[in-house]
Amino acid sequence: MTGSGLPVSAGQESMWFLHRLAPESAAYNVVLGVRVHSPLDPDRLSSATAALARRHELLHSLHLEEDGVPLRRLASSLAVPFEVREVPGVTDEELTALAREAGARPFRLREEWPFRVVLLSRGPADAALVVAAHHIASDATSQWLMLRDLLDAYAGRYGGTELPAAPVLYSEHVAEERRLAATPARGRAERYWAGLGEGTTAATLVADRPRSGAAALRGATYEHRVAPELAARLPGAAARAKVTPFGLLLGAFQAAVHRSTGLDDFIIGCPASVRIGRGRADMVGYLVQSLALRARFAPDTTIGDTVGAAHRGLLQGMSHLRHPVPVPPFAMAVTLLAVDRLPVPGLVGTEQVSQYAGLRLTLLDLPHMEGQFDFNVELRSSPDSLTVVLRYADDLFDLQTVRRFAEVHVRMIEAALDEPGAAVSRIPLVSTDELAQLLSFGAGHDDW
Repeated sequence: MTGSGLPVSAGQESMWFLHRLAPESAAYNVVLGVRVHSPLDPDRLSSATAALARRHELLHSLHLEEDGVPLRRLASSLAVPFEVREVPGVTDEELTALAREAGARPFRLREEWPFRVVLLSRGPADAALVVAAHHIASDATSQWLMLRDLLDAYAGRYGGTELPAAPVLYSEHVAEERRLAATPARGRAERYWAGLGEGTTAATLVADRPRSGAAALRGATYEHRVAPELAARLPGAAARAKVTPFGLLLGAFQAAVHRSTGLDDFIIGCPASVRIGRGRADMVGYLVQSLALRARFAPDTTIGDTVGAAHRGLLQGMSHLRHPVPVPPFAMAVTLLAVDRLPVPGLVGTEQVSQYAGLRLTLLDLPHMEGQFDFNVELRSSPDSLTVVLRYADDLFDLQTVRRFAEVHVRMIEAALDEPGAAVSRIPLVSTDELAQLLSFGAGHDDW
């Protein structure tokens, strides 16, 4: 370990205290996995892992506290967190289970680097590669950057297994955050969030089981792929409504919450990136700040009204994004992942083999970050596809409840596209075809 303690960001400080509450939980592990259909040299991959750690300051740091204050220390001389396991003969399902297990192992943040790379080798050109990190040192974008840098180093893109130095250190990001916290804009942000949360509540679905007290910090994942023809219509409909596609999807989500809970005034959350400024686009680290979004409904509120209000709420929240002040608490969060802009393209939304750094790859879609909230919804969007990924607390909710909510969300998306003037309170929760099918069950049976 070298040097004195370095300050952490506001988000990292919160993450540290969450880690201390449940150090064995995998709820804050961020995991990305790929199937590799090409030969891999484990020694070269180990060297590439070391290069990845050298490039990104947080990846070769330890996290601890002194006198109750969280801090981190550079620890460049620790063993490279790279593992190889030979797993010949396992099935695809068993390989996926092993990959999930590798990503879900807890991190000892005081003693080891906050990431690991695991290679599960089933044969000479058949392996699973898992890149896992604790959220205190990573986020969803960072995980893709880590995979990109690892593969670039392995392929020798910059000569040998080296990588260029990061353009901006995370410590510079923390210093900038602290500078902004001392400006008058911080006070404006505090007043905005305090006003937003006044007189409302954090939305959540009615639980299938009572809460046991402390959060379990565990969960499960359900994915629902929206029909391609519906996804293809999103950009045009958003443009006509003068909102972003995410604004439209967010409004539909809020409408689904309203119809599923009966709440007419509530808060949900939206993690947003603070990758603002030179060099941040390629920085690995905790670079998210949560927005709180309020939704209000009256009996005559239309889905178009809801979409417009969601868009405006996003813009207002984003204007206070860079100031790390507490936002109103929430239990349901929604975020957008633009899969066509990922650092390693062609993996999400397709089962086709893609090429990157001379390797043939397919995504090994590993559930992760489950149990952080009651619901954590990721909207994976591309110009021709949309997948709704719902991570939920399975100590509270049954899978059937989650599926039903996903169906209601899709109905609200359909209404936003087809009937923006429809009152949310009166939008049928089954499609026209489904309704006709249900009615047909009783046709010819007057005695029912």
